Order: sequence, then structure tokens, then C-alpha cells
Amino acid sequence: MISISPLSFADNSEVTITPIPGSGSNSGCELMEDGCFSPSTAIVDLGGVVIFSNTDTVSHTFSSGVPSDDVIGTDFNSGMLAPGDSAEWTPEVVGEFSYFDMIHPWMQGLILVQEAEEGTESHSEEESNSEIIQETVVEEVVEESVQEPVVEEVVQESVVEEVVE
Repeated sequence: MISISPLSFADNSEVTITPIPGSGSNSGCELMEDGCFSPSTAIVDLGGVVIFSNTDTVSHTFSSGVPSDDVIGTDFNSGMLAPGDSAEWTPEVVGEFSYFDMIHPWMQGLILVQEAEEGTESHSEEESNSEIIQETVVEEVVEESVQEPVVEEVVQESVVEEVVE
């Protein structure tokens, strides 16, 4: 039996956006690289869920558009969220969605909605249900120096004289 299971890949099916603490008090967060929302640029898959969570101590809104637009909140509008409240939005089209806080208009962010990435690979049921164990084998090289004894042989020659008579 073969089953298909997702491997590790970026999961953009849900993203939570929160205001940076103190951002509602004109703290200059708009001048910082990270902006006034965390994350300042959020990425979510088409059909995923964007959760707007007010973790700050003052009320905020999360409204699509930019402060200079004539019409705002056409894609989403959380309404006023008291501290601890949240709202959700499920994007239905791919694209870039600017948003801001209508109460604190310097607080602006961007949501990127993308097609869901496919990242699956086939595995047998046995592989899926068992733990994969990898064994590392370390071979140690041992060098031995071998000294052979030097044997000196003394050869004695004997001189034999022949006596000729």
C-alpha cells in the first residue's frame, strides 16, 4: 500500500498578524525595518487563513487599502478590535493586499497571497509508520611503526693453507 504524506516545506496555510507593542502610540514603528505589524509582510496561500490578532493594549483595525485611498476595506476589514480580540480573513484571489489601521494610519502592512505550493513525495506505509534510523560508521586508522631488528652477522673466513710437499 502506498500513501502520500507531505514533507517539510513552508506552510503558508495560516498566518497570524499582530501589532507591534506600543505601535498605537505613534512610536515611530513605521520608520523601523520591521514596521508596525508582525510580520510586516505576511505570506499566505490562496484559501488559507489570515488571523488578525490584537495583542496590544489599545484598539486597532486591520483594513485593506492605504490611508490615501478613497475606498478602503473592500477586501477585508476587521472592524475595531479591542485588546485580546481577533478576526479572520480567507483570501479568494492571488495578489498583494496593502492594509493599515484606520485608528492609527501610520501602521501599514502587506499581505502576499500565493498559489499553494505542492510538496509531496510517495512513501510506503511501512516507511511512514517506522522510525528511520541512520547509523554512522567511523573507521579509525591506526598506524603502527614496526621496527625490525638489524642483525649483523660477522663472517669469519678461515684461511687454509695447503702445504705442497
